[in-house]
Amino acid sequence: MPDRRTILVFANPNAGRGRARSFAGKIARRLHQDGFLVRTVFEPPGYFQPKDDEHYHAAIVMGGDGTLRAVAARLYDVIADPPPILLVPMGTANLIGKHLEIAWHDEDPADEIAIAIAKYEVVQFDAGSANGHLFLLMASAGFDASVVHAMDKMRTGPIDFISYAFPTLLTLRDYKFPPLTVSVDGKLIFAHRPALAIVANVPEYGMGFPFLPDARPDDHRLDVCVMPCSDRKALLEIAMLAAAGEHVAMDGVVMAGGTRIEIASTEQMPIQLDGDAFGHTPLRIELLDRTVGFIVP
Repeated sequence: MPDRRTILVFANPNAGRGRARSFAGKIARRLHQDGFLVRTVFEPPGYFQPKDDEHYHAAIVMGGDGTLRAVAARLYDVIADPPPILLVPMGTANLIGKHLEIAWHDEDPADEIAIAIAKYEVVQFDAGSANGHLFLLMASAGFDASVVHAMDKMRTGPIDFISYAFPTLLTLRDYKFPPLTVSVDGKLIFAHRPALAIVANVPEYGMGFPFLPDARPDDHRLDVCVMPCSDRKALLEIAMLAAAGEHVAMDGVVMAGGTRIEIASTEQMPIQLDGDAFGHTPLRIELLDRTVGFIVP
């Protein structure tokens, strides 16, 4: 009979400035004490192949939002009944961890994680597909996505918020503010003007600014914010107002929600998914029927 007490541990070796590997060992030893089998994966999620005789009780993900997105996508691609995910946030923004109010012990979270596994309290997160790729937090096109692409080209190891300073300056120097068009559920909501467009599953974005204050990860829809932005002055104004949650009252801002969103532009614009560089426009997004389960403390 297949064993249903196997737990997967996905650890990004670079996460937490190298702490993920030692944490994974401590967590595995603690779960062994509770009678679980543990399968640890240090390679990129794309290399993971499920074993035919294993049914997984849970998947522990140690890393940032990008690692989490990659693991969730792989689990849902290769496992018919994916296990719920327990997140150990060790990235830069850690937006899902903050949204779920996850705060494990900084030095040794093994006991707390074992308790959460035993309680097995699971909440469901909506998920979206952007050009065929799963995302959990947000997808966007515009200046912010261009910064993410610039960061991706420069990155050589672990990063923090300060790491984005130089890519942001370079993007500010070179960005052309091309026009874009946005449709939601087949209805045109913004037509052929320079703008920033964000599609999100949670209110917070970037450094935690509430760009989409009404977004909820369990309301079976995706929220859309389109902000007219044609120059650096407008970009600065958006940043300042968004920090206070006041950008929604700016002239021309469009807020909407739906299950199918399309973003197009006259020239290719970079896009990002959950903080990772991911191709260029056109961007076609849809809400998926399946949700992603998270084990919470």
